[in-house]
Amino acid sequence: MKFNKKAQSEIITTVLIILLVLAAIIIVWQVIQGTVKTGTDQVTKQSSCMGINLDIAGVVPGNGGYSNITVTRKPGADDTVIKNVSILVGGAVMVTTALDPSLGVLQTKILNFTGNTTPLVSGNKIEVGAVLSDGTKCDVVDSMIA
Repeated sequence: MKFNKKAQSEIITTVLIILLVLAAIIIVWQVIQGTVKTGTDQVTKQSSCMGINLDIAGVVPGNGGYSNITVTRKPGADDTVIKNVSILVGGAVMVTTALDPSLGVLQTKILNFTGNTTPLVSGNKIEVGAVLSDGTKCDVVDSMIA
């Protein structure tokens, strides 16, 4: 039996092209899968922040940077545990205050802190955001001018 060398060459070329296409598909899939998984994890974490409603009830700037901020948790996302509250002054995180016990729905806490880097003075924009028990940092939910 005599084989045509041209036919063998075309078969080998076709097989190599198919293998290259499969390799490219695998590489692209790995990149897409990693990106989708990362995005899914972020969405899952941030979805636990939905419905959290904190309200700055009052701000009392103090002497020497020592200040009081009164924060009330309004209804919404009732089963979400808030362990910390981030306090931002002028857009920069001033302090993350640990809450022990956690801040429950319709509870009010007075947060005391010392402004080491940015003293809290009248006219400063104060913002608060929740930090959940799993470490997820939620977006700012309320702001007030001191």
